Amino acid sequence: MTRADASYRSSSPHALGRKGRETRQRLVDAAALLLASTSPMDLTAMAIAAEAGTASATFYVYFRDVQDILYALSEAATEDMLAAFSKLDIFHNNARVSEDSEVFLKMLAEQWERHNAVLHYRMMEADRGDPRFARLRGRWAEAVLNRFWELLKRAPHLEPPLDETDAYAESIVLFASIERLAAAVHREPRLTISAQRIRAAQARILTRMIAPQG
Repeated sequence: MTRADASYRSSSPHALGRKGRETRQRLVDAAALLLASTSPMDLTAMAIAAEAGTASATFYVYFRDVQDILYALSEAATEDMLAAFSKLDIFHNNARVSEDSEVFLKMLAEQWERHNAVLHYRMMEADRGDPRFARLRGRWAEAVLNRFWELLKRAPHLEPPLDETDAYAESIVLFASIERLAAAVHREPRLTISAQRIRAAQARILTRMIAPQG
């Protein structure tokens, strides 16, 4: 049994008292602060504990390892994205796809700006097959996919209409391209087109696919 296994109690704040929750949150906040200048792959428990002003051994009381705290950050980022998306109340009406797309893409860009390193890590671990991170990405994807799916099933320009399976398949294609490009905009500094122009192009493509105008 490793030291981490021996001292680790629970990464869930619900199992902790007030002081425990406060200490755990200091560690999470410290990790988030370090990610502004440190790659998730280079993050260490010692650095996080030092930034939080606590002993290194304390880290292992609340987290099994660095990936565990990165999961906690990924979980918080996912909740933030879901909350921001639900507040927009968009993609319910085919006639508003153009306007809704612009609002959605602006929100998505803001979320990637806020949680850049964590969202890249969540995507990487989900791609590698980690089930925890895959579930997080799936929760976010499902929220958006379901909205696209409903719009595509009744897309006015498609005759005959798409059946449910094809509508969902097209939703996946649209979502995947949007999500990957949102990540690429933050990872690729040599793009010759501004992020604003890319978002405008995405909004036009969403409109053409779901509810072309005129």
